[in-house]
Amino acid sequence: MTKRLEPEHWEKHLTRLQLRQGGFSKELMHKVKERVEMKQPPISRKRWLRWSPALAVVLVLAVGWTQADRLSEGLSKLSKPREKAALEAMDPNKEKRLKVSYFHETTFMMQYGKAFTIRYPNIEVKVETGIGRPPYAGINRSNLEEWMEKDKPDVLSLSLSEYAQLAKEGKLYALDDVIRQEGFDLQNMHAGVVDMLRTEGGGKLYGLAPDYDQLVLFYNKELFDKYGIGYPKNGMSWEELLQLASRFAAGPNAKERVYGLVARSYFGPYDLVQQAGKAKGLSILDPAGKQITVNTPEWQKMWTAALDAVRGGYIYEPPPLKGSFTREDMYKANPFFTGQAAMALQNYSFVKELNEASSRYKMSSIPWDVVTEPTDPSRPNESSSFSVGTIYAVNAASENRREAWELVKFINSEEAARKMLTQTVGSSSTPARLSSLSAVKGQEKLVEAFTSLRPPAEPQATPGVPEEFYSTFQELAMQLSKDVLNGKKTVAQATQELQTSGQQALIQAKNAAQKKPAEAKATVGGGTP
Repeated sequence: MTKRLEPEHWEKHLTRLQLRQGGFSKELMHKVKERVEMKQPPISRKRWLRWSPALAVVLVLAVGWTQADRLSEGLSKLSKPREKAALEAMDPNKEKRLKVSYFHETTFMMQYGKAFTIRYPNIEVKVETGIGRPPYAGINRSNLEEWMEKDKPDVLSLSLSEYAQLAKEGKLYALDDVIRQEGFDLQNMHAGVVDMLRTEGGGKLYGLAPDYDQLVLFYNKELFDKYGIGYPKNGMSWEELLQLASRFAAGPNAKERVYGLVARSYFGPYDLVQQAGKAKGLSILDPAGKQITVNTPEWQKMWTAALDAVRGGYIYEPPPLKGSFTREDMYKANPFFTGQAAMALQNYSFVKELNEASSRYKMSSIPWDVVTEPTDPSRPNESSSFSVGTIYAVNAASENRREAWELVKFINSEEAARKMLTQTVGSSSTPARLSSLSAVKGQEKLVEAFTSLRPPAEPQATPGVPEEFYSTFQELAMQLSKDVLNGKKTVAQATQELQTSGQQALIQAKNAAQKKPAEAKATVGGGTP
């Protein structure tokens, strides 16, 4: 007959432990955790069956039914084997060196590196700048994989297209298991950012991005009130936006003139055509990247609406910049900053610039508010301007994957996101954790506009199209849009010519890329003109 084993001392003592407000005492929780983590032979099933019912009853009665779920969860761990850790724990006493690929050492160290090494003094961060230029959204750096083999970085900074390619080739470490085991907070990151990275990773997360870029519509409430015009709303179409802008009539002189809209990155009338077309889901190329698709009724409608707005004078066209100029000069030349523009399509950095203009340069504060950017009525929840920022990933071949993950985790932490908010200027991107920062003064009204839209469901980029094609196409389109405004061509004539000349430019760019493959950089992700 098997001898009955007596309960251990801590089990006898368990029922006498006093509860604290809200549930278990620290001592009780420590004892439960200690039992779970003890390295000893498992208790026999018979012994567990004898003691677990009595122990559970005593604890439930002591804690109350409101704590039963927490109790069950804690006790269930006693009978479950511990899951093997995805990454071994880091030894804080062991010195390590992390290699990080980034295009500029000082920038990275100021933004992330110094704070990380203060937290982990045993880790030295070495920034490897040999990769050259920064990771742009739609362009692969042709020497990336060769450089990885040579310098063997632990942490990589990547564009979305580079991330997708390296993940497909198995060169990035999948983060799903370690994120789940450590309970890393993805819930307060922009769902669009996480979903896009998971999609491009074939269903897995191989990296994280601390920020993203997206446009929203700022508006001057004082001007709308003055003219008796209703405020802009979330989810307007481009046609509605341009109609709203047209209601702000130009004054008799420059000082009294009020513009309806200031567009971001406006270098000419075609920029407005391009933004409006992109919001409608229009592309200049077919999905295969073989045929130009601009001579269509849909594109002609966008050309007409945008160029009519420019011709009407209610779209601000900035004059060419000449000579040297300061940041203060730029602010004073922008009609939205001077109260002479009703609306502005801008990104997150515009908030910082508005604050700096009033606080540092003593310009009059603008009573502004913000709504979402214009969308396509058939896809009202999609942002046409959305793009993921720099993605940080762990090299699958790294020998320091634990330390590398700690750095990636830190870069994508709320602590780092809050630091972004303290930067008066510089970063133009929106923190991916903006929703969790809504309690920060000045951020409340930004959250809905910057987080309610998602990336396009369908990619707007075309694989295999050389970078050089887009610059040539842009020049052609800019000139033709000016010809339409000057009355030299109709919209139909301009789109027909752009179709023909653009097709020739596409063929020439592809032929040149085949002759010089080492120099040709193909776009395989991100946005297109």
